[in-house]
Amino acid sequence: MIKIVNQTATAEIYISGDIVDDAEGNIAREFFQSTDGFEFPRELKRQLDEVKDKDLTIYINSYGGSVQAGIAMANMISRHNGHTTAIVDGFCCSIATQIFFSADSCKMNRNAYLMIHKPTVEINGNADELRKAAETLDTIQRGLESVYQQKKIAGVTDAEITEMMNNETWLNSNKAIQYFNIELINSAVMKNCAGNLKKLKSLHFKNIPSKLKFEDETIQKIEISLALAEGALIE
Repeated sequence: MIKIVNQTATAEIYISGDIVDDAEGNIAREFFQSTDGFEFPRELKRQLDEVKDKDLTIYINSYGGSVQAGIAMANMISRHNGHTTAIVDGFCCSIATQIFFSADSCKMNRNAYLMIHKPTVEINGNADELRKAAETLDTIQRGLESVYQQKKIAGVTDAEITEMMNNETWLNSNKAIQYFNIELINSAVMKNCAGNLKKLKSLHFKNIPSKLKFEDETIQKIEISLALAEGALIE
């Protein structure tokens, strides 16, 4: 769940979990008396209201989740009064990257990862409804791409950003700085809890790098050994 550390002049927020809409967050609270493992807009707004006007550091470790929830959370951070710095602690995937790039400054630990891809939807309907859904997804993708385009470095084209999304692109820190305005920060060699391989696949991730070494794919939450060598994920 979202965790905030409130200090005198600055504050820290930790976003570690699946990004869901407020309704799902309410269900988790009502039925499980806990929102652990879920991040949702209303909770982020409550936290941000507590640290108005303070400089803010946002630590992210998330697979992503709901597009509408993630966009809302990103816009909340972009409106925050005070300098915002986002840091990728582990994984920053899918819609979580919109939150990451909404900050004034973007940083990555050297053993962290970004992933961007096309938005997806589960839908039942007739041919007209399916075509309409595809058009809607294309519109959403253009909106998501506009955020990445604002953070790209000189020389990277809009077409490259589109291609990266279309191909589901995973970036280690060394690759990420070749496309985006990101500062690298040193990290200790670590193992990062990132869920299991089956869950990653269930989220429609198709290009999961083979060099991510899963120690045990049978348990719900597992540790993976993160390769630190340059080019470990993207050759």
